[in-house]
Amino acid sequence: MDDAFAHQVELIHFPTGVQVSRHPLGADFLLRAEGKGTGAELLLTQGAMKMYGEGPSTSMALTVLKEAAQRGLPPRAADGTFERLVFPGD
Repeated sequence: MDDAFAHQVELIHFPTGVQVSRHPLGADFLLRAEGKGTGAELLLTQGAMKMYGEGPSTSMALTVLKEAAQRGLPPRAADGTFERLVFPGD
């Protein structure tokens, strides 16, 4: 995790026990919030980053993940995958 992303995660103040990670998928990024046996992920596309800027679009995506974490992250599926959230405007 690069320093700028780590700083954005820190500023969002995720609930205790929730870990946030960023995984490159070509030009896009998969952002994942994980708890113990729970989690959700959100695809942050290159198009969104170009339209809104990388910092603001990452901040919005992290806010969506934080809101999901505050509501309670869904359980990890039996196949090991996480529920995919929808980015606002998609």
